Amino acid sequence: MLQIVSITDARNSFAKLIEKIKSTKKPVVVVQDSAPSVVIYPYDEVVKRDEERDQLFELRFREIFQKGEEAFQKYLKNNNLNAPRTEEEAYSIIKNA
Repeated sequence: MLQIVSITDARNSFAKLIEKIKSTKKPVVVVQDSAPSVVIYPYDEVVKRDEERDQLFELRFREIFQKGEEAFQKYLKNNNLNAPRTEEEAYSIIKNA
């Protein structure tokens, strides 16, 4: 369950709030003027989310890159072209496609 605290309570007992967040490892929503204002996350959770985001990006990038390689190989085969030996040859093929 999401923890919610008013900005006044957060300000008056900030050290206790930080300890609570560290011990429960759950974020706290700070409400200001009856509306959510900010969320305070445990540092470890932020690092974990960043690492997961980076891993997902890497995985997706590899998938896209592999599909591009497969499409290029298919293009070469369909057009009876030899596989390029240099980057310049590959760029030339792509440019003239």
